[in-house]
Amino acid sequence: MRTISFNKQILATMAIAFLCCFSAKAQDTKDWSIIPYAKIGYTLDGTASTSLREVYHVNAGVDAKVSFNKHWSLLAGVEYNYRWGFTDGGYLFPGDHREGLRHFIRIPVRAEFTHKWFYANAGLFVERATNTRYDANETIDFAIGPEVEVGGRIRLSEKDHLRIGVQQQGCYTGRTKEGKFSFWNDGFFGILLSVGYEHRF
Repeated sequence: MRTISFNKQILATMAIAFLCCFSAKAQDTKDWSIIPYAKIGYTLDGTASTSLREVYHVNAGVDAKVSFNKHWSLLAGVEYNYRWGFTDGGYLFPGDHREGLRHFIRIPVRAEFTHKWFYANAGLFVERATNTRYDANETIDFAIGPEVEVGGRIRLSEKDHLRIGVQQQGCYTGRTKEGKFSFWNDGFFGILLSVGYEHRF
């Protein structure tokens, strides 16, 4: 009887130890990071008309990153986007009727794959201009689009990495013109250089 009881105690102890190790392992795999970043790039913009225009983008933002294992993670954050470029009539000057469409607030969400120094992520963003009116009878309501980024992570310390990548973006615009809403008809396509700093907690 004592042997059976002793064996049960050993099994119970081993089970508790196993569960503790499993719990610790599960917690270890969910690492949190914060990634401030900046981007600069070039797009072909068709938001205002069917003709494409050259538009330059400068972005700054911060992502929160949760890692589910050593390869897969989820990124979500907030981003500010500033745009300038050329219209049909020449350079886009301050005071132009598109002045309100220079400044955008964006929320991106992406899934990321990491292997050693390499990373790749893909997802969607939703954005809105700080001033949504384009002209007297047209407003830009919102925009949504896909983005894909590939790059490398340079190790600076045990918890810090420098990230350098190239990002491709597309955008589809929802707008209301003369009281009628339309979608998928305009937007932009472009490529940006991305530089970020990843700190793991």
